[in-house]
Amino acid sequence: MMVHSLNEASRLGALTDYKVFGTPPEKEFDRIVKLMAEVFSMPTALIGFMGGESHYFKARVGFDACEASREVSFCTYTVESNQLLVIPDTHADPAYRDSPLVQGPPGIRFYAGAPIRSPDGHCLGAISLVDYVPRAPLSAAQETMLEEFAEMVMDHLNRRRLLMVRRAALKLASSIPDAIICTNHFDEVTFWNKGAEGLTGIHGNKARGRKLGALLGAQFQHLLFDVGQHAGLDRRPVENERSFILRDDGSHRPVEVSSAIWMEDDQQQRGFVIRDVAHRQDLQNRVRYLRDSDRLTGLPNRSRFLEIAQDYLERGRALTVLKVGLDNFKVVNSSLGIATGDEVLREAARRVSALAPEQAMVARLAGDEFGVLLSGDPDPETIHRLGEAIVRDMARPYRIHGFECRLTACMGIASAPAEAKGELDSAGLLKRALLALQEAKCRGANQSVVFTSALSEQADKKHRLEQDLRTAFQQHDFELHFQPQNTLDSGKVVGAEALLRWRHRERGLVSPAEFISVLEVSDQALRVGDWILEASCAFAAAQRVRHETFRVGVNLFPCQLHDPELANKVEALLNRYGLPPQALELEITETTILESSPDILGTLRRLHDLGVGIAFDDYGTGYASLSLLKKYPLTRLKIDRQFVANLGTSPHDLAIVNSIIVLGRNLGLEVIAEGIEEQGQMEMLLRLGCQEGQGYWFSRPVPEAEFPTSQ
Repeated sequence: MMVHSLNEASRLGALTDYKVFGTPPEKEFDRIVKLMAEVFSMPTALIGFMGGESHYFKARVGFDACEASREVSFCTYTVESNQLLVIPDTHADPAYRDSPLVQGPPGIRFYAGAPIRSPDGHCLGAISLVDYVPRAPLSAAQETMLEEFAEMVMDHLNRRRLLMVRRAALKLASSIPDAIICTNHFDEVTFWNKGAEGLTGIHGNKARGRKLGALLGAQFQHLLFDVGQHAGLDRRPVENERSFILRDDGSHRPVEVSSAIWMEDDQQQRGFVIRDVAHRQDLQNRVRYLRDSDRLTGLPNRSRFLEIAQDYLERGRALTVLKVGLDNFKVVNSSLGIATGDEVLREAARRVSALAPEQAMVARLAGDEFGVLLSGDPDPETIHRLGEAIVRDMARPYRIHGFECRLTACMGIASAPAEAKGELDSAGLLKRALLALQEAKCRGANQSVVFTSALSEQADKKHRLEQDLRTAFQQHDFELHFQPQNTLDSGKVVGAEALLRWRHRERGLVSPAEFISVLEVSDQALRVGDWILEASCAFAAAQRVRHETFRVGVNLFPCQLHDPELANKVEALLNRYGLPPQALELEITETTILESSPDILGTLRRLHDLGVGIAFDDYGTGYASLSLLKKYPLTRLKIDRQFVANLGTSPHDLAIVNSIIVLGRNLGLEVIAEGIEEQGQMEMLLRLGCQEGQGYWFSRPVPEAEFPTSQ
């Protein structure tokens, strides 16, 4: 696959000098790969060195193998090119898509690597980032950061080699950028390299023969003495003693000191390697900032928030957490675009920060959620006023990119008194604030709720319900009932809506209102949704024996629209039961559409192209714009029962129903009314031009065995 370079033997010789093969794991390398994975949010990070036949991974995160064949390893491309390599999507790149590591395990889709270059120019290996889904190319700043991580690896290799070779390193010291200083048993300088000259500003001719303490000052000399004492006479080096060195010009530089002691001609000798770590400290500070900060707003992130809160709790300090959540923020992203949404979040972060007390910590906890951490024990009224001020300010209009966005917010508040030390950790405190926020959102816009034990009990009840629903599905306690859909003029059955029911073994038939909202967001939703689809198709196949044009309507859970296999599953079911696509109608809600992504839109279009019906359920009850009717491949509008119920008494509801019917007709969409319970409602809908309906006037939802057999 590759042609080895002419200086390969020289490169392998240089690699051998660093003694990385066959040596135990090293904490420094392990820390670097963990930091790489965290900073770049990657599942896999590697430090590898290329031998003659294979790549040996000295440190790794998210990868089991210790080595990989040189012929197939992606690291080889980086080493042989000796430059940074980024492959956003291996499937889209002809040069890499046929690699066995792409086509087979582990299924690499994204790769980024930076060469590990020795001071003499050899590329010894590569640091690598790997993901198993495509990703965007690295930004220029990220590329620089990746190369700086490679420099950190090389820094450690150089420092380690210097300490291992001890006296041999002195012969090479004149070419090493670190300060290397040797003294005899009289503390007189015997060796002072160019690195020492550059670090201290003192020329070697002035340093040799003088007392080290006189050159570097008593304080730094004392540090060197302690380091030397710890090194002992067994030639084992001491590393990473940190201090500041005073330069000849009066400035200070942060340094890292390593030392070794040996005997020469029966006299004790000392050697010191002093490294200027200012650049590394700057890099570490940058990495720490990236690790602890939210990149969009610049606020501390969730991890840092929890870390500080935990520290306070462990020290027995009273804490209060205010968790602020924007309402319906996803609508901004879907309607105005992500760039506008990002600016809204930045402005929201500024508003929270401006109102929070100076000593408080403000963080971005999630996509549209912010946290305020108050230390101490402020009185409830102060917290209440602060919460009201934040919620009120978050509701002011956001003027971004020429648009005016209006949002509301809610807040959850949770406190931990000082006497609760040891009883509650930061994650538990934040969870309490989340439960309070969720309750506030249930109460409506601009609400604040303080956590109480009752909220925790509600959460436990929901958890138990989720467990019961899992058991119900496993024990086949779910069943489908079907509500007929009829023509309004003749009453002919033309279809049915499939409705999920839970026949509890002790409570009997459980109302859907008690469990659907929990089920549709649980980890069982996709499996239950797939079962509903299949059972509905089987029912439709049986009904089409009697009703030739019969169709069945199936309500989709939100997770089903996020399932990339939905269209394939539907097509397979239609084939399995011998159904034409028109026999199936999938019902989606306004909420599902507003939160949809381009992938979901693509799935709906494919289903529509197959001939499957797409019905917009409960149209007119929310905030869906008319543009959505043009954007999405709909075939039917369903008039919500709340408008039908007041047809005879409310002119407004009558106008809304008439508008939906006319709108559907003009857009070429079928219209069906739900909740018809009286003959007068049915007749009025028919006069308005609605052709089909469902409701108790025709039939309640019934089990399959009770479904009407006559037209």
